[in-house]
Amino acid sequence: MVMTQLRSQMKVILWILVFAFLATIVFSWGMGGFKSRDKPGIIGVIDGYEVTYEEFDNRIRLAYDNVMRQSEGEPDENKIKRLREETWNNDIDEILRANEAKRLGIKVTDEEVAYVVQNYPPQEIQQVETFQKNGKFDLQLYQDFLREPQALRYLLDIERRVKTFLIDQELNFLVAQCTDVPIGEVRDEYLRQTATAKLKFLVLLRENFEIDSAEITDRMMRHYYQLFSGKFKQYPKRQFAYVKFITIPTSEDTLDIIHEAKGLMEEIRNGADFAELALQSSEDKSTKSKGGDLGWINYESMVEPFSKAAFAAEPGEPVGPVQTRHGFHVILVEDKRTENGVEEVKARHILLKIKPSPDTRDQVYTDAYNFSQDIKEADFAQMAEDYGYDVDTTDAFSEAGYIKGLGKMRMAAEFCFNNPVGAVSDVYPVPEGYIVFQICNVIEESIKPFDEVKSQIYKKISKVLLDNKVWDKAAEVRAGIETVDDMEGVAKEYGLKIHVTADSIRVDSGLPDNLRRDKDFLTQAFRLSEGDISDIISTGRGCYIAYMESKSPWNDEDFLTLHPTIYNSLVAKKQQQTLKNWQRELRIAADIRDYRYKYFHDF
Repeated sequence: MVMTQLRSQMKVILWILVFAFLATIVFSWGMGGFKSRDKPGIIGVIDGYEVTYEEFDNRIRLAYDNVMRQSEGEPDENKIKRLREETWNNDIDEILRANEAKRLGIKVTDEEVAYVVQNYPPQEIQQVETFQKNGKFDLQLYQDFLREPQALRYLLDIERRVKTFLIDQELNFLVAQCTDVPIGEVRDEYLRQTATAKLKFLVLLRENFEIDSAEITDRMMRHYYQLFSGKFKQYPKRQFAYVKFITIPTSEDTLDIIHEAKGLMEEIRNGADFAELALQSSEDKSTKSKGGDLGWINYESMVEPFSKAAFAAEPGEPVGPVQTRHGFHVILVEDKRTENGVEEVKARHILLKIKPSPDTRDQVYTDAYNFSQDIKEADFAQMAEDYGYDVDTTDAFSEAGYIKGLGKMRMAAEFCFNNPVGAVSDVYPVPEGYIVFQICNVIEESIKPFDEVKSQIYKKISKVLLDNKVWDKAAEVRAGIETVDDMEGVAKEYGLKIHVTADSIRVDSGLPDNLRRDKDFLTQAFRLSEGDISDIISTGRGCYIAYMESKSPWNDEDFLTLHPTIYNSLVAKKQQQTLKNWQRELRIAADIRDYRYKYFHDF
């Protein structure tokens, strides 16, 4: 009986499992999606571990399936690319952590993994109605399900995730063991949360100081250039000249869209459900899932052609196709009203965007392909001129493959870094269509010439000199202040203003007299006792000298009461930051070879 019930609800169970995916589904990824390979190869190598195309593809499908369930809609091209990137980054982190765990002697046995899988399933599984009895999770029902043959392929993924989780727990424990927060940081946080104060202060803002350009000599800059030449390293770069073949809708494409819109109009007039047609055909992502429902709209809330047609229509009357800058619309007005003197209509619509048809894309690709073949043995610029094509040239780009104006093109970059000047490419896809290019410049690794980085060096030296100038002047001012009574005379002597805060400011409060918020200054100032004058407090804004006029009294009892909570909170934040830094260091030290660009042309 139980097995029969489980089998009858298998679809529900597997649909709820976060880690389930439909391995038999063939996705139509569209342009910029997966590219088929007869023999799935290696998508990348992470510290010696070869990530196969097959396992990477499986995890992408899992992520895709999760998005489909959560959003009830198919992810677009950009979302699919983000899913690939997130999956790759997760793979890197998981593999590096596993390697680090092995280095540290951390072991998770198969028995431990099996025990967790069998006895402590995730909460989302425990909440499945089929696994519950009398409103509570029933472990026996769940374990019976795990014995079903259909559960095997999902078990493999569950076990991998559980193993990763257990390893992470061990690593997190090690981090926790070596994480501490000094008492000073706990006191600062306590002050931030509880203390109030009133301050008087002088400030010398960096923005009010200038450096005489004569102070920064050519000799000084050249000396800096020689000392820090590594800062001005020029990495290898390439440039190419290219012709772009843009895929834009033809008049025939537009006529096809109009014909489709008229077909929808005919279906609606014949009794078809408008909302159902919108769900099937509309390309307006914001209203598609709602059956095209726009709610109540006024004339000004929509573009002119849309509003003109909608407000002229009678309730229940379909209107269209109506062309706007967004495409062609089929509109159904359901009701009309006047609210506060403003006429409104309740409407639905179906949007059909004007876009290139597959035939148009094929023709543009054919034009690009023919040009790429003809150009192989000819002069690139001359042949482009003969064809009537414009030639553009990229900025210099690195092997990472980000090309200004074209986006990320790792495959194109690989071609350029592995071929000589003059080599002509095949056809490469770009968001607007396709390009064919010729390598026109090779820039080898070197140190950038002094003249090229001179302005950069000038700015760096200027900042150092400016900081010194502000500090020196602040030191002069501070030397003249023995007591708070001296502040007024010193301020007058140096043309400064004494700023006075409100009576009960906090560490994260703003500053008076339209000064910009400076938490670094207030954090240090709040360490003063009532009646104290600070030394120079230097921050990114300038230098401050503060007098603590009044301050809420320190409460030892309250501090001791709150100490554990504050300490634990700061420890948790520090652990999280330590883990992030540790993961980043693992990546820096790792040997990561990314071959995804060989499988995804939009990479």
